[in-house]
Amino acid sequence: MLLVSGHVPEPDRTTDATPSYPQQGAAVLPHALTSLLPAGVSPVGARVLYVHAHPDDETVVTGASMAHLARAGAEVTLLTMTRGERGEVIPADLRHLEVGQPGCTDDGTALGDYRVGELHAACAALGVRSHFFAGQQPAIVPSVGLSNGRDRYLDSGMAWGADGRATAAADVSPAALTAAPVEEVSAHIAAAIRTVRPLAVISYDDDGGYGHPDHIRTAQATMRAVELARTAGAGGEGWDVPLTWAIEGEFSSEDSRVQAVIEAEPAGLAAKRAALEAHETQVVLSTDPADLTFRFSNGVPQKISGVETFRMVGGTELPAVTEYWSGAGVAGVAGAGGAGVAGAVSTAADDSHASRQGRDPLEQASIPVTLTVAGVCGLLAGILGTGVHGNILRLGGLTLPWGVLLALALVVSVSVWTGATTRRIWAAAVPGVVAYAVAFALAFLRPDSPLIVLGFDSAIGRVGLAWFGGILLATLFSVVVVGRWWRKRRRTVAA
Repeated sequence: MLLVSGHVPEPDRTTDATPSYPQQGAAVLPHALTSLLPAGVSPVGARVLYVHAHPDDETVVTGASMAHLARAGAEVTLLTMTRGERGEVIPADLRHLEVGQPGCTDDGTALGDYRVGELHAACAALGVRSHFFAGQQPAIVPSVGLSNGRDRYLDSGMAWGADGRATAAADVSPAALTAAPVEEVSAHIAAAIRTVRPLAVISYDDDGGYGHPDHIRTAQATMRAVELARTAGAGGEGWDVPLTWAIEGEFSSEDSRVQAVIEAEPAGLAAKRAALEAHETQVVLSTDPADLTFRFSNGVPQKISGVETFRMVGGTELPAVTEYWSGAGVAGVAGAGGAGVAGAVSTAADDSHASRQGRDPLEQASIPVTLTVAGVCGLLAGILGTGVHGNILRLGGLTLPWGVLLALALVVSVSVWTGATTRRIWAAAVPGVVAYAVAFALAFLRPDSPLIVLGFDSAIGRVGLAWFGGILLATLFSVVVVGRWWRKRRRTVAA
């Protein structure tokens, strides 16, 4: 929902304490991993399963990572445990759907059905093509069924505690998610895991992020489901999930678990904001697209963050990753006090992420970084190459234009290095283009300049022409080399 004016009519949402939500990406460890996938795995075609409690949770806390993975070519699947039947409705013309409000005559089923449409729109914005609810295929074991006798789990609702964290609601429906046995809920999630066979499963930490009972139950059931999925059952053969991640809530210096950070590119952040707009019954956004804040019905402003952090909580690759993590020098974080955190942690707004290790083999540098590196390399190649290209060595009857050969080798070197380092094929062409522009300026903007002489009537003129034409050939050669290397790299990682 977009704010059209400064006032949105709302029912009374008074509480004794100001609701408190964790700030996403508030603290990133210097050696945080930059992928949720197993080491060396290409995101192209990689299957990832997110398990959330209600519609809008997927966007609020993991929208950036979902959009990032989807844009990178991963197959992102979302399992939502309830339809958010107990949500508080913001738009006045839809408030009759909210339980307890005038006009509402059911247990929130109508609101849940309405929110299904919102979730479909949000998934489309994030690039999530596969979505289903608990109680639907493949997240259903017919022989187990749902103990509430329905085809779905209902939102359990919540209340705000005196400490600003969520607590259980005063009235919880017998059909609610938290009223169902954990083993029952876990069996249905396990069936989905066996069917999807994901390389990574992502859900909440054991505190549910901010204490919501449905988040906590989803976390408990998901962890148990990962265990159950190892043996054959509903959904197919057993599947050992390589990596299981918990969405990080409040950062703690005593948390020694492996951390991963996903930083969405601008397009991914825009997708997250668009997905939030889709949840019109729950979310208020500014009409200014540059305003990266949103509010739930309680009016507490929250940041639309493009940085999301996670903690590793299980998986078959946990020992190997933990060993790497310890070797990276972050094992001692658990014993760090407040002063130690300042040295061990960087904020999401800092530029210290460059110090992280464990880069994904297919991770590309950002476009601004790519252009900066390529431009500087091209400028240096153009200046240095022009300076040395005219050197000619004469030995008896042998003439060796070593200057132009060295200059062209310099262009090839910086071009190939730029393309390989940034993981972008087109970046290999930029240094050559810049070098050519530098040579052109030195040759024609100052006709009396002795740096470049052009002509066929002298040796120095011929090497000048060779330098001009050679830059273009060297650039083309570099692009071909980088292109072949990149394609081979992608095939190797994907295998």
